[in-house]
Amino acid sequence: MNNFFNNSPCYGLLLLLALVCCNEAFLTSTSIKSTTSRISGDSNNNNLFFFIDTSNSHSNLGINNNGEVEYSRETIESSKQNEWGIPSSATLEPFSDTPKDALGNGGRITLVGSGPGDPDLLTVKAYKLLQDPDALIISDRLVSQEILDIVKGEIKIARKMPGCAEFAQEEIYFWTHEGLAAGKHVIRLKIGDPFVFGRGGEEVIQFRKFGVESKVVPGVSSAFSAPLLANIPVTHRGVSNQVVMCTGYGREGTSPDLIQYHEEQTIVFLMAVGRLRQLCDRLVNLAGYPKDTPVGIIERAGCPNQRTVVGNMQTIADIAEKYNIQAPSTIVVGKVVDVLLEKDDDGMVMQGLIQNASDKVMTV
Repeated sequence: MNNFFNNSPCYGLLLLLALVCCNEAFLTSTSIKSTTSRISGDSNNNNLFFFIDTSNSHSNLGINNNGEVEYSRETIESSKQNEWGIPSSATLEPFSDTPKDALGNGGRITLVGSGPGDPDLLTVKAYKLLQDPDALIISDRLVSQEILDIVKGEIKIARKMPGCAEFAQEEIYFWTHEGLAAGKHVIRLKIGDPFVFGRGGEEVIQFRKFGVESKVVPGVSSAFSAPLLANIPVTHRGVSNQVVMCTGYGREGTSPDLIQYHEEQTIVFLMAVGRLRQLCDRLVNLAGYPKDTPVGIIERAGCPNQRTVVGNMQTIADIAEKYNIQAPSTIVVGKVVDVLLEKDDDGMVMQGLIQNASDKVMTV
């Protein structure tokens, strides 16, 4: 039985008071055991989860005759600690004492990399998995619509907006737990490759705590594919002999340590466009990068609306702001940015928007 409620605070308070006053009648009409608790929620993500707590003490997770999951008081209480009403993953009890490839009810998990965004760049295995009409797909917010359009089963999309990544991650864990309880093949669809700045390893560890050993399907990482799709080689003889991948955000929104400047080095930044100006300032002032170091940004690599902008440490932030460059974007820093791009009579690469939607990159 699912219960959906308006997310107005006043409306929720009235409902809660009504439940307290009519507790006995409510239990009788809905057949909720007095020693257990139940979580219900709006699967359309419009409302907060609403919790019915009928237990007087901790009870272990179980599945009742209706196939509904019954949660502990600890889980219920943890859901009250955040505005989303999401229980802490630490309180979700395991389905098995030791991780298994699949649960007795058929529940299992596969982490799948979706690549940079073009469905043609999915692995064959990933494509086949997304065609399963019985699978539950839990997707990253930035997975392209073109890839989501080929999914045959149910899709839940994580609400990983700026400032609420941790809530969204807990929501992902809760959805996964629900899917396992229902005997679903849960496909955790991640942008790029699951293990390249995608929290894939963290999720594998958490899913083991649920009692399930995840399988992993690699994806084409945008760290290499995005520059390629913009005609920027990450290495080039005599220009760059090493590549470093970095993220723009560390744990809890911190800025990771910077790699010191080396002339024959390429740095690829993922998930960094939101703090581009700060990143360029830090690279110049703290890591010794010359102000004229070339920078390229590839937005939505591989998608029909892919765009590429080029500048240098001094100009790229203004250029990105002018053209409203958004995530998902890949930032490439180093002389390789200029190697294959069109140059003027003075041998200088044009700055600004050099590729818009399906236009070809202007190359030498």
